[in-house]
Amino acid sequence: MTGWDAAGTSTPAAGDAGGCGPECEQALGRLFAYVDRELEPRDAEEVRQHIEDCRPCLDEIAVETMLKDLVKRCCQDKAPADLRVKIHAQLTTLRVTRTP
Repeated sequence: MTGWDAAGTSTPAAGDAGGCGPECEQALGRLFAYVDRELEPRDAEEVRQHIEDCRPCLDEIAVETMLKDLVKRCCQDKAPADLRVKIHAQLTTLRVTRTP
């Protein structure tokens, strides 16, 4: 299982490098960028080659991919058309009440 650093980058959980050591740490550190197809081709190929040979990292990527797909499917609702107006009105009210 992974954790996240202050920048939102995935990191292996304490004591969990997937059993492979530094290679897993590097692959898991680029996990989200790999799943989102944001890595440079060379970096993506390195991660792909690693996960072909490393079952724990492959499993971790599968979990993250399923989670991303689930969030994508569940978050398709559109906000009501008047929501922006309501939020703006509340912010205006908050500003007025805080003004000395």
